[in-house]
Amino acid sequence: MKKILAKLALGITLTSSLVYGENIVPEDGAKLKVWESEGPELKWLEYVGKEFDKKYGVKVDFETVAMTDTISRLEQDGPVGTGADIVVMPHDRLGSGITSGVIMPNYISGERINQEFLPTAKNAVTWSDGQVYGFPLAIETYVMFYNKDLLPNGVTSFENLKAWDKENSFTNKKLNKFAFVWEVVNLYYGQAFLGSQGGYLIGNGGTDKNDIGGNNEGAVNGIKDMLTLKEISVDNPADVNYDSMMGLFREGKIATMLNGPWAIEGVRKSNLNFGIQKLPTLNGKQLNPFSGVRTLAVSSYTQYPKAAQLFADFASSEEMLKKRFEITKQIPPLAKINELKEISENEYVSPILEQAMDSTPMPSIIEMGLFWDPFSSALNDVYLEKAQPKEALDKAVKIVKDQIDSQK
Repeated sequence: MKKILAKLALGITLTSSLVYGENIVPEDGAKLKVWESEGPELKWLEYVGKEFDKKYGVKVDFETVAMTDTISRLEQDGPVGTGADIVVMPHDRLGSGITSGVIMPNYISGERINQEFLPTAKNAVTWSDGQVYGFPLAIETYVMFYNKDLLPNGVTSFENLKAWDKENSFTNKKLNKFAFVWEVVNLYYGQAFLGSQGGYLIGNGGTDKNDIGGNNEGAVNGIKDMLTLKEISVDNPADVNYDSMMGLFREGKIATMLNGPWAIEGVRKSNLNFGIQKLPTLNGKQLNPFSGVRTLAVSSYTQYPKAAQLFADFASSEEMLKKRFEITKQIPPLAKINELKEISENEYVSPILEQAMDSTPMPSIIEMGLFWDPFSSALNDVYLEKAQPKEALDKAVKIVKDQIDSQK
């Protein structure tokens, strides 16, 4: 925050009174750099950049940086003048960016975001003080992808999937054929099982760092249920990553997988006959995945804050978000989504929205970053039978709590 105030004191004329619709113009000679992951998301942003240049005469350059790394990179590169003006991130990284002072509050669009976006999206970019940081781009969660040639009507429960697998002798681990695959040691996906019976990472809606439920009875039971799927999946978590899973699914060697809307275009290009659906039940329990909001944010180090804020506002407009869906198939978090028939009637939208309404938003407080590695290690040890679920989760929680205590 000190960085932001210092910039304002140096003559930046942006104020909180600037709202969407006022006549704001870019700085003379402005040029912008944007960081985004490689893929259809970057292709969309390049389209936005060209349209923005046509309208405002501001050239926009792009660099490929994984969206989960943009904040840490900005913390390193921003102070020396080599960082981006605008970055894309999952909303749970906002807390880190706000706390470290590398993200600038929105000085335009705050009211537009309150009026035009779904409550989930508004909440994702609104900090505890009520200030908006970031411009929502897409609401996302993961769902079940299934091969329609194998399972024409999808899957209602994992028990039914296991029965189908047994009847058809589909899983053959030596041939890399599996009824179900997911990124086992990634806590992002592990949350679906951990949260299915009352486990949780951070209490009070993801805001109370002193309330951790990742090793409570519900979490332990959820992970025990997860282990029953090993018979129809890989034996070693190291044998699966995103690329290998996608490759096997496109080849027809995986009947079902956990994945998100970011994977739709990649599967479509393979011409595989596939569908997506809300996650099936496991042991009679509904899985509880993480949901998130992809977000654009403006760097507090930018030399062109007006141009950067204008770009973020332009990119998050209804027109550009509809174009984003066309290119990425990721769902714009607009309040009027059901009125946009070209989106709402798409076969992939309804299951994702349905699942998003039955999910847990990723906590955005900075302490969330402490959970990923310990819990990934716990999931790995449990899956490989190196530790019992209670033992592994207790260890993960202790590591997290010790790290939180060390920061006090």
